[in-house]
Amino acid sequence: MAKATMNMLQYLQSRTQVDFDNLDVEASKKLGPFVDCTSNQMDAYNELINPHRAGLIKKAAALAKEIHRYYPEVPQEELAYEIAMVSCAQTILPTITGCLLVMANPRYAYSTPKTVDNGRRIYQLSTRLDPTFDTSRLIVKVASTWEGLQACRTLKTYGVKTLATTAFSLEQCILAAEVGCIYVSPFLNELKAALDPDYHDDNPIFDIVVDAQHYYRQHNYPIRMKACAALSVDQILKLAGVDAFTAPADQLQELANMEGPPPQSLFSDEPVDEKSEGKVDGAVNGHANGETNGHTNGVANDHANGETNGEANGRAHKGHGKKQFEKQSFIDDESGYRLAFAKADDGKGQMKTTQASRSSPAPYFRIWLLGFSTHDGASTACGDSILIRSQALNIFSEYQLKAEAMMRDADMTKIG
Repeated sequence: MAKATMNMLQYLQSRTQVDFDNLDVEASKKLGPFVDCTSNQMDAYNELINPHRAGLIKKAAALAKEIHRYYPEVPQEELAYEIAMVSCAQTILPTITGCLLVMANPRYAYSTPKTVDNGRRIYQLSTRLDPTFDTSRLIVKVASTWEGLQACRTLKTYGVKTLATTAFSLEQCILAAEVGCIYVSPFLNELKAALDPDYHDDNPIFDIVVDAQHYYRQHNYPIRMKACAALSVDQILKLAGVDAFTAPADQLQELANMEGPPPQSLFSDEPVDEKSEGKVDGAVNGHANGETNGHTNGVANDHANGETNGEANGRAHKGHGKKQFEKQSFIDDESGYRLAFAKADDGKGQMKTTQASRSSPAPYFRIWLLGFSTHDGASTACGDSILIRSQALNIFSEYQLKAEAMMRDADMTKIG
């Protein structure tokens, strides 16, 4: 029998759980099936402005007006956008085998109680929209601030599963494991680099992705790595062997169009085309028969039980197997965590995400980039550099505000 020809998407699926970072149902149908579907405020806004989503927006606005009395602490337009995000995500459910991931409001990144309320509300809205929806297939994405990760700790006690997003350091990944997140998503590149063609991130965090996954194996944490924010398919293939990678439709299509020997992966010392030859052939033949590969089978059930799949727990990485990591704990040591995070990688992680002021316990902060601010007047230990450190969350917050404005315009009476 002639050897099946593989493309790079099939190769990647033979080594890594491949997820869909988009809310385009037709693209998911064309390229999938995938395991999970991830989204954030930017993804949801860009999908919802499409004309074919106009009916969904109107329904979300009407439902928000109807049920706002149950959530009086939340502005009606904010509630409407939450409904729209969850509803939009649910439309893609038939095209995936795993979970939907919906992001909590990034403007609550510095408030543990507000993030907890937001996560619980997202779960409640999912079953209000579809009483048959299995909430074991829902994961809430929470910003990897100290306050956000402590919210994940509390949400776990309510049965709400979480992913730690906007992670740029090993310290964030360690704390995410300690608080009980199902996944952590390190951003391989600064978010700004994906949006501004004139801006370049010269420090993609390949080492953080590999080291954190190996740290989890060494210390028996069930959390799984879900890398994201690659700027090219070459960057994705460099991490073949990571637990999961979530990528947008254009990159997945590019991978599907590529053939030839796969490049060297950071998760192996050996040429991956030789090491995984038999597994790739099986994956290709499985796709030809209209089936998903064995790596993804049972993922939804694993998520439902809060467990990782057996392959992820047992995978050894020859390229990093000799590197030993001392176990660290930050879960009850806020000052120790902040100090370690500030020192990590010469402060580069801090510059790519946001941290709260070390000089004040207040959960609110100024967002100069967006031209609005929350108040308390607290100073920050790093002064004017908050503009840089707030980059990723500011971008998501900007889309949150744009989406709320869109919901206000959807013939909705504004409350308060």
